[in-house]
Amino acid sequence: MVQAIYDVAVALLLGLAAVGSGVGDGLVMSKYVEGVARQPEARGSIFASALLGVALVEAFPVIALAFGIIILFTAGKI
Repeated sequence: MVQAIYDVAVALLLGLAAVGSGVGDGLVMSKYVEGVARQPEARGSIFASALLGVALVEAFPVIALAFGIIILFTAGKI
C-alpha cells in the first residue's frame, strides 16, 4: 500500500513537471516572437536570451526525474 502511494506521487511529480515545462516553453517562445516582432534588428540577442530561458525551463523536468527516481528507489527506507 505504501509503495503504491509513492508510485502515484512520482507519477504526479513527473506529469506536473512535464506540463509545467511545456507551459514554460510556450511562454518563453511566445515572448521571443513578440520581441522579434517589436524589434526585428535585435533578433540575435533576443534569440540567445530565449535559448537560455528554454534551457532553464527544460532543466526542471530533469531535476524532477532525478527526485522521482530517488523517491522510487528509497521509498520507505529512510
